[in-house]
Amino acid sequence: MPSKSLGETLIRSAARITEPLMQHELARRVARGYEDASRAHERQGKSDLVRPEGVLVWCHTHDMQGALNLIGVIGHIHAELPEITFLVTTQMRIQDYVFAMRMPARTLHQYAPLDKLAAVDRFLDHWQPDLCLWTDDLLMPVLNTASTRRGIPSVLADLGNVGSSGPQFRWISRVSKSALHSFETILTADEATAKAVRGFGAEANVMGHLCEEALALPHDEARRARLSRQLDGRPVWLAAKVAQAEIEKVLDAHSHAMRMTHRLLLIIVPASRDDVEAVKSACGEAGIVWRCSDDLDELPPRTDVIIARGLDGLGLWYQLAAVCFLGGSLVERGGHTPLEAAGLGSAIIHGPHVDNYADTYLRLQQAGAAIEVHSVPSLAEAVSELIVPDRAAEMAHAGWHVCSEGADATDELVDVLWDMIPMGAPL
Repeated sequence: MPSKSLGETLIRSAARITEPLMQHELARRVARGYEDASRAHERQGKSDLVRPEGVLVWCHTHDMQGALNLIGVIGHIHAELPEITFLVTTQMRIQDYVFAMRMPARTLHQYAPLDKLAAVDRFLDHWQPDLCLWTDDLLMPVLNTASTRRGIPSVLADLGNVGSSGPQFRWISRVSKSALHSFETILTADEATAKAVRGFGAEANVMGHLCEEALALPHDEARRARLSRQLDGRPVWLAAKVAQAEIEKVLDAHSHAMRMTHRLLLIIVPASRDDVEAVKSACGEAGIVWRCSDDLDELPPRTDVIIARGLDGLGLWYQLAAVCFLGGSLVERGGHTPLEAAGLGSAIIHGPHVDNYADTYLRLQQAGAAIEVHSVPSLAEAVSELIVPDRAAEMAHAGWHVCSEGADATDELVDVLWDMIPMGAPL
């Protein structure tokens, strides 16, 4: 059997051959918009950030969704050990403001170095991580094996999509085995992936899919009970975080759906408070009877639409509505997280533009918890189809299962990492 050291030799030899092309490759990626020009030096392993004192756990993932999937893991550990610093590296560009808003304290972001010897050495020299958590399906053989040579304990988790088509395994088997053997523990998303990894001579256990933890949305239970009595069994659907360009589409779909579903009520929550007046105007033009959410001491039976002012009441609206359309997805905005709706029991409808949370939407679709629409007629048809109580309940249960699976995977991964964190390291 080929030795592990031979695989490492092949990796480093290939890296030396391509090293002179690093500057050209980086410039090309910046020109095409794949890299943030102001932070391109990070891809060379350089950093403007000072490495904090104490234990540093390095978490590598692919993109923004992968970073968000780490919130629960980082949050659980940080709650017990608030002095630890977490460094999250990504391959793809992220939204800095989303990262800053959602990530726990003492969590830094840097773009991963290119998988070249000089960039990798600069990165590891600067950050000197005490532990590495890798949650990217795409391995970086130079970086992975360099971490092993430096004695950095490494965990490969949430691994999926391994097989003949997986880009991380298009290497010859010696290189694949060397990269996989860089990890002390490998945890996969499913049994098929675990079997494929074992075929490369590495041990693997199944942990399930990591999933972004949904924010706990508060709601006024007394108000929910009061509104439920006023609704008196009316079928209710919610259009949440609706972009301005989607307002007329949603109201048009509601008009169509009301012809198919008796007494149907829509709760619409614009993504921006500034769009409330636009919703009122569009309702007036369409002949739709509306009331604002802050004026609901009594709900006239003729009311067709409730217009919410702001996002503060989303927890309440998710619980009142059996079906939820998530906005920012019929137009090219990238969509919003579906986990808040799934966790609070809504069947989910969305448009095709959900790039920000593509993996999560795909898992919900595969579980039968979400469906995709592309037009006003298909949105109206989906609302009428899913508003049936048994159908909505079935989808809501499937969505809850996806959220629950993500929580279980987070707990299992935290348990593994907990035993590897160098507790005795100087803080």
